[in-house]
Amino acid sequence: MIKLILSDLDGTLLNDEKHIPERNVEALKKAISKGIHVSIATGRNYFSAKRYIEELGLDVPVILQNGAFIYMPFENKILYESPLPAKIAKELIFLARKNQLNYILYTDFLVEKDMYMDKRYSGQYSKYLEQNNWRLTYVDDILKYITKDFVAEVVLIGNEEKITKIIEQLRKKYSDEFSPVKNSVYKGEAFFEFFGKGASKESALNFLLNYFKVKPEETMFLGDNFNDIGIMKIVGFPVAMGNAPDEVKSLAKFVSLSNNDGGVGFAIEKFVL
Repeated sequence: MIKLILSDLDGTLLNDEKHIPERNVEALKKAISKGIHVSIATGRNYFSAKRYIEELGLDVPVILQNGAFIYMPFENKILYESPLPAKIAKELIFLARKNQLNYILYTDFLVEKDMYMDKRYSGQYSKYLEQNNWRLTYVDDILKYITKDFVAEVVLIGNEEKITKIIEQLRKKYSDEFSPVKNSVYKGEAFFEFFGKGASKESALNFLLNYFKVKPEETMFLGDNFNDIGIMKIVGFPVAMGNAPDEVKSLAKFVSLSNNDGGVGFAIEKFVL
């Protein structure tokens, strides 16, 4: 029996226009009315996810920034955070420059304009930057904006092999002091996020399971991309969207409709309601 439904946002709960299809809203609200716990696990920060949290009325802990931040939005209460040490953030930026990779600095978990870039970008993730333009500031050197001992995260965009080598290089020096998350790969271009120690959606899942007193086998998770793989291996009922890569689909108990066709609502109707 499913007691907890946990959904990713982009490419899963949201359609390509970044709205929640009505089918998804209705299914989740019906599940909540039946006493089933509902939450989200997203790579977005709080301000980027806020309108969806409010639309669904999620007065529960939510997993943000790929598990590096767990927050009770209605109580303005931080339950868990794992920021990236400044020394590692600076080294990531240095190595990104050296390897001709693109990079983004995210300074804080709860600052609305948290994104900084000092290099113009054009590529597979241009749409992501357009959609997040309201929180992005272009500066002459982002290193000047690392003013504390920690930052929320750093993103590297570009050749996956180069990024993987950087991770290996930093592992030798910093061991497990940081957590790299492979978010997605589009047309040969990878998007990797770097957080503090132990940050991942699957680690954050354990927090929610304890909070709701639910077992992994009583949990349905719905996702669509590489940053969802860890959590899909743990829950009893992993669901992949029809638009997910084959590697993600291979881990699912059910492959639903696409994110544009209300795949979240369809799966919940079929297996929960």
